[in-house]
Amino acid sequence: MKLSPLNQNNRKPRLTGAGGFTLVEMMVAMAIFMIAVAALLSAHMMGLKQNQLIESKAGASDSSRRAINNLTKDIRSAKMWFIGNMSGTNFTAINSGREQGTALALCVTTNGSQFIYYYFDLADTNNSNGKLMSTTSTNWNPVVLASNLINTLYFTAENYNGVVQTNNWTSKSYKNVIHTTLQFRQFQFPTTTVGSNCLYDFYQLDYRATPHLPE
Repeated sequence: MKLSPLNQNNRKPRLTGAGGFTLVEMMVAMAIFMIAVAALLSAHMMGLKQNQLIESKAGASDSSRRAINNLTKDIRSAKMWFIGNMSGTNFTAINSGREQGTALALCVTTNGSQFIYYYFDLADTNNSNGKLMSTTSTNWNPVVLASNLINTLYFTAENYNGVVQTNNWTSKSYKNVIHTTLQFRQFQFPTTTVGSNCLYDFYQLDYRATPHLPE
């Protein structure tokens, strides 16, 4: 069988060179690439700011949680308790007038030999850095439970309706309630410049507890 030669009209043309992008296509591609990079950088920076915000909130939450855990445990197990004021290492209980003071003494025994003290350190309140401290009568080693506290830094003895009592040394009664408010203020973003118009974040913890083991 004899094969006939291919028809010249059916042959494909040979490519003489590789194809490429035009200048307009290159400019469009570069513009899209730059937009994508800018979007990624913006998302990354926003993530860093959110991380700083979460760290700030977590720090305040951790301070309040640590303070409340210790305070709740000690109040509920106290045999007696008194509200007063702390001067140095001396606690002075309120024996007349409103049961309101910057310190709380919790007696863990029935003979009044061992006390746990919670008190507010007001030395740096002008800089929004009041502190809630804790120590014991047997080992005077104050520990900071919460910092960055502002405004109402005191304990009160109240009845079930929230009325401050004036029972003259009867605050140790289980019928009264210990009340304090922890108000935190700190920078929302740690890198914010100190000065006017800076961003602060505010937290408030309103706390009430009653001893479960009164004398």
